[in-house]
Amino acid sequence: MKIRMSAIAMLGAALAIGACSQSPDMNKVRDDVAKAQADGQKKVADAQANYDKANAEARKDVTNAQVDANAKVEPVQQDAAQDVAKVHNDASKNLADAKYDVDKAKAEADYNVAVAQCDGQTGTAKSSCKDSAKATYDSTVAAAKSARDAAHKTAQANNG
Repeated sequence: MKIRMSAIAMLGAALAIGACSQSPDMNKVRDDVAKAQADGQKKVADAQANYDKANAEARKDVTNAQVDANAKVEPVQQDAAQDVAKVHNDASKNLADAKYDVDKAKAEADYNVAVAQCDGQTGTAKSSCKDSAKATYDSTVAAAKSARDAAHKTAQANNG
């Protein structure tokens, strides 16, 4: 029985060694390579399609986010522009008022100097001198008031 077992073992080993030394079936190898290449190309194509889909979705999401952001920013920009315009117009009015005050103060100072000079005269010359000083004062103040009112009107129109 030992001999039989040894013989069977030797026969099995010989068959195994013989199977290893056989050359592979080239048709089967070509078919396996072609199948592996086709499977690989399909996997690459599927992955590329998934990438393209993800890229398109990402672009769509970014575009939608930009549209949403612009929709949120636009009213704020408009409000800010209106606020700046209002402050600008208020500042223009304040500058016009301050300029009027300066022009009126200069006119009063010039008037007071003219009246003091008129006091050095007598009679009709003195009266005529004071009338002329008063007319110059009134004219200067009226021009300053007119400039102030025009600036206010322009600011009001811009604020509208």
